[in-house]
Amino acid sequence: MKGLIRKDLYMLWKYGRTLLLISVVFLFVSTLSDGENFFFIVYPVLFGGILPVTLISYEERDGWNRACDTMPVSRATVVNERYLMTLLSFLLLYLLTLAVQAAVLIPKGRTEDVLQLAALLPSFGLAAPAIMLPVTLRWGVEKGRLAYYVILGLIIAAGLILFDSLTDMNASVSAPGLWAVLGVSLLIFGGSWLLSMRIYEKREL
Repeated sequence: MKGLIRKDLYMLWKYGRTLLLISVVFLFVSTLSDGENFFFIVYPVLFGGILPVTLISYEERDGWNRACDTMPVSRATVVNERYLMTLLSFLLLYLLTLAVQAAVLIPKGRTEDVLQLAALLPSFGLAAPAIMLPVTLRWGVEKGRLAYYVILGLIIAAGLILFDSLTDMNASVSAPGLWAVLGVSLLIFGGSWLLSMRIYEKREL
C-alpha cells in the first residue's frame, strides 16, 4: 500500500503540478467575487476529488495496470489505494478552499456562508469520483471517457443550480436539505468504494 501511495505522489508531482497551479488561480479568483461565483469556489475541490482518476489514464498508457497485476499486490489493495488517494487529494484542496473563503467571508460577518460551504463542497468533491471511479475501473479511461466527461458536466451543472437555489431562498446552514446532500454524498462514496472492489476483482486486464 505504501509503495502504491508513493507511486501516486510521484505521478502527482510530475503530471499534476500545472493542474494544481490552475486550482490555486481559481482559488484566488474566487476571492474577488466575495463568495458569489460558485464555479470558481467549487472547481478546486472538484478537481481535488477527480485528480487520482486522471492519473489512471497515464497508468493505462504505460501498461501499469497489467504490470501491477503480476506483483504480490491484491486488486482490493489497488482499489483501496485509489480511494485513499482520492480522499487525501480532496481533503487537501477542500481545507485550502475553506480556509481561503473563511479568510474572505468571516471578516465581513458571513460566517454562516462559510458553514454552508463546509457542508456543500464535499458533496461535489466526493460525489464526482464516487461515480467516475467505478466507470473507469470497469471500462478503462479510453472506453469510459465519454461517461467521464458527461458525469463531470452534470455534477458541475447540478452544483450551480443547487447553489443558485440556495442563494435565492437565503437558505440557512441548518436547512435539513443541505446536510442531507452531504450525508447522501458520503453514502454514495462508501457504496462506490465497495462496488469498485467487486468490479475490479472481475475485470480482465
